[in-house]
Amino acid sequence: MTAGARFLPGGAMVALATPVHADGTLDEGGLERLAGRVVDGGIQGISPAGSTGEGALLTRAQRQAVCRRVRELAPPGMPVIAGLPLVTLREGRAELDGLAEAGATAALVAVPFYYPLSDDGVLRVYETLAEHTPIPLVLYNIPVFTKIMIAPEVVGRLAAHPAIAAIKDSSRDMEYHQQILYATAGADFSVLTGSDIMLVASLTLGAAGTIAGSGNLVPGLVAGICQAVTSGRLAEALAMQQRLTRIVTAARAGYPPAGWKAALQIAGVCASHPVPPGTALSDGEYAKLAALLTDEGLAAAPAAIR
Repeated sequence: MTAGARFLPGGAMVALATPVHADGTLDEGGLERLAGRVVDGGIQGISPAGSTGEGALLTRAQRQAVCRRVRELAPPGMPVIAGLPLVTLREGRAELDGLAEAGATAALVAVPFYYPLSDDGVLRVYETLAEHTPIPLVLYNIPVFTKIMIAPEVVGRLAAHPAIAAIKDSSRDMEYHQQILYATAGADFSVLTGSDIMLVASLTLGAAGTIAGSGNLVPGLVAGICQAVTSGRLAEALAMQQRLTRIVTAARAGYPPAGWKAALQIAGVCASHPVPPGTALSDGEYAKLAALLTDEGLAAAPAAIR
């Protein structure tokens, strides 16, 4: 990477869903409506093609195309942190070049999942990419999918690298989350939570912000929690967190992220089609989610009927 101001992401950011048609091709209109929704709702950064964006089911060309379109739709200067589900180092380096060309501010990189990696192996993966990347890297700790928990000591070492800007922790493990905050204390480095339900707790411990799937549906609620905690209005933040927890719990139904895509259809934003071979919610799951979102005032009447 060339020298320059260090990128340190923070605040309320969204793990953007990827609207698609029934055949799996990109739904341009849906993506435009969704991008407008999150920006208007106060979101401060967009992360396309991550887990909520079904990035691991998209081709490299599709991820790059989504990144390019999101960059066009996002306001100038808004961070676009593109998902990169790593398979091989060679392909990862090539994709980083492509994402940079597509306008990504940074790349959210998950470690390869097929073979178990030691702590030293994880360290080498990120250090190798960091030595050749044209854009900053954000470590992605999501053991539910990778089966690897990035050790706090490894995070602490990587936080010192000038090309590594942050970590998104989606472990839902508060003890681990606290450990990585301690391991990176004093470093020029951001710790972000990927767990919407832990948002207030994470921010009060010292996290810099979030990349949240719920930001697709309720961007104002996610942004409001971040603002309330920053302003010291903890009681207000906790009240908003209680509502967010109800919504997130309901939207976790089915095959990830089918619940969030169904919620966006219920809200009238885009169709709920999964990226193939993903599985949509059952009729019963969909009806239950629609009922809760109607109670929360989030349903658009025509879209609530499947």
